Amino acid sequence: MENIPMARRIVTTDQQYQRVEGALARSVWRVSRIFNDQRGVPHAVVVNVADHTNSKTLAGSILLDRRRFEPVEPDGVEDAPVPG
Repeated sequence: MENIPMARRIVTTDQQYQRVEGALARSVWRVSRIFNDQRGVPHAVVVNVADHTNSKTLAGSILLDRRRFEPVEPDGVEDAPVPG
């Protein structure tokens, strides 16, 4: 399992986050991949749980900023069907 250690919190694959405010506030995003960019800055690729065709790449520090995202439990969140 990949992870991004940041201070005392860690981002790991399969964790889910919800935007705190704004147009995407109701969207739940699952961490699908973690990598370091060319400068060694940790990033996460997140996929919208309701629409697997919608993904974003975010710096790990953005996901860990409680003013922007909050972790959510995967229970009770239904995955969208994977397009065939």
